[in-house]
Amino acid sequence: MPRLLPLWLCVVLLFLLLIVAAPVTSVGDDGAEDPVATLETVQRAFQQVIERVSPSVVGIRVKRRYVAVLPGVRDGPDAGTFEQLVVVNASGTVIGRDGLILTNEHVIQSASQIEVMFHDGRTLPAAIVSADPRADLAVLRVERAPLEPAKFCDWSSVARGQWTIALGNPFGLGGDGQLSASVGVISNLSRRLPGLGEVDDRLYHDMIQTTAAINPGNSGGPLFNIHGELVGIVTAMHTRSAVDEGIGFAIPLTPARRRLIEQLVEGRSIEYGYLGVTVRSPEQVERATAGIGQDFGVVVVEVESGGPAAKVNIREGDLILRYKHQQVRGPANLAEQVAATPVGQSVPIDLYRGPKRLTVSVIIDRRQVSRISWMRGGAILWRGMRLANLTPDSRLRMNADVNATGVIVIDVLERSPAERARVQIGDVIEQVGEAPVNDIVGFRRRVSSQAGTVAIAVRGRGTLKVPP
Repeated sequence: MPRLLPLWLCVVLLFLLLIVAAPVTSVGDDGAEDPVATLETVQRAFQQVIERVSPSVVGIRVKRRYVAVLPGVRDGPDAGTFEQLVVVNASGTVIGRDGLILTNEHVIQSASQIEVMFHDGRTLPAAIVSADPRADLAVLRVERAPLEPAKFCDWSSVARGQWTIALGNPFGLGGDGQLSASVGVISNLSRRLPGLGEVDDRLYHDMIQTTAAINPGNSGGPLFNIHGELVGIVTAMHTRSAVDEGIGFAIPLTPARRRLIEQLVEGRSIEYGYLGVTVRSPEQVERATAGIGQDFGVVVVEVESGGPAAKVNIREGDLILRYKHQQVRGPANLAEQVAATPVGQSVPIDLYRGPKRLTVSVIIDRRQVSRISWMRGGAILWRGMRLANLTPDSRLRMNADVNATGVIVIDVLERSPAERARVQIGDVIEQVGEAPVNDIVGFRRRVSSQAGTVAIAVRGRGTLKVPP
């Protein structure tokens, strides 16, 4: 049986333990706590973290080539055109010792050249390994090793109010490799950014909101915690001007995002399910009529002609209650559930179509780039050409009649089928095959079933054949 220590010795040991465990505070000559010294301790902590993670952060410079067309000049195949080079500044994070770098997909979209600037001032060209427009993530590779990869955080420990550190290349100021740092806090989690990514079909539904200063050029860069661990990828700022106003957003590096990044590192393309509807949250009277509570269900606003939903007679005004037997908790939740569904899978969807409730089985299709914003009549990308509806301004610039119909080419990607077919920025496409097209919706419907070479009639240039 062990012997007990004397009482006096226990008291002494307890006193010594309390002294060791007591928090260290800085005191001045008069014995009072020194607040400046305390701030200096915090300041040194931030400096140490920034110094430690700097080798894992890079500046990115992207060059995009645009071919502009002088309106009304069509004498030859190359007449009236001039090339314009646009430089975009951005940021990235090293995630692999063998030269892998993570950034935003919107940073490298349509890039003709990508350069990466390292903390030691060295600049190297980069190639795209894989990219996912929907998640707005891309992985690049440079021929340099070994690099120092950033460490991912334990996502379960991330919470509102925690410190954040953003490193990046705002306004291209980090061209020498010395990237800019800003400090803030996590203002909130799971922020949805409606409208911000809709034109390019991006899913910004669970973003980190931070007060760390975010400016043009920070996109694609890291958001660290005070341990120097990667929490998110800086993506957007909320502003009414061209500079930061204190609200920035980052893509959270959740376990699901990390699995997606692993697929991109392997060079795999990411596949998303597609239903073919646009939806909104129900009004209170619609909830009451259907007998559902708050944060439950979505109302179908439009249905894509020929899409998966249309094939099973889902209609405008239907209220979608459950998807795969899981409650639908708003538009973003439905988009997330559909995106995660394997292509070709049959899915039960519970609907309320007053006064009836019914269940339909939908075969989920693959989400395609050409389906971008089909309901909004906005720009779409098809075979390397970006197309938009004609407007009074674009008709005027192209010397087109005010009643002219068709769609206008606003961008042509380098080395794309459209470029090989000699499609040019400013071309107005009036027909697909033998059928006239009046707008983006009509154009998309005409080309959606075309698998081979497609003939398009271009105003003033005749017929061009676009390969697949």
